[in-house]
Amino acid sequence: MNVDAYGQVKFNTQEVLESIYNSSDSIVNYIDSQHEIDCHTQHCDVFEINKLQLPIAIQTDLIDFHKQNSSAWLMPDNYKTMDIEQHLAEKLLDYKLTDAKYVQTLADELAEYRARNMIDLLKFLKYLMDTCYTQDIVTGVGRGSSVSSLVLYLIGVHAIDPIKYNLDYKEFLR
Repeated sequence: MNVDAYGQVKFNTQEVLESIYNSSDSIVNYIDSQHEIDCHTQHCDVFEINKLQLPIAIQTDLIDFHKQNSSAWLMPDNYKTMDIEQHLAEKLLDYKLTDAKYVQTLADELAEYRARNMIDLLKFLKYLMDTCYTQDIVTGVGRGSSVSSLVLYLIGVHAIDPIKYNLDYKEFLR
């Protein structure tokens, strides 16, 4: 806990998280002792940390945490059940990209994603990009080696046609 130049108590993120996860009452007691909290110049009720419901227990071992939660993608069911490979094949037709190079690259790249067990990631990226587009969230044109992926181009993660610029998807998936 730090006090700024104006005498306001400031908690850093780590202190707040440790208090929440360890059921420590130090921050809760401090907040409860305040009659109100300044919420960016608007009055708000006292935030009651002790009533937070945590969805999962904290895992200190990141490998175990990943194993437990890697299949728990938070997206609507229609994205979880979609056939992303069929969707991407249809996008080739929509973009009129029927050249054999596009078809073969898509097949090779999807085989790599399958081998790495990343098909659910592609479904989530589709959901994420659809959400960005429907909510008018600006996305970039492309960055780094991801622009070499035809799959990411078809999903809409970037706007650079890797075949047109003779980019090898292996640069992204190495």
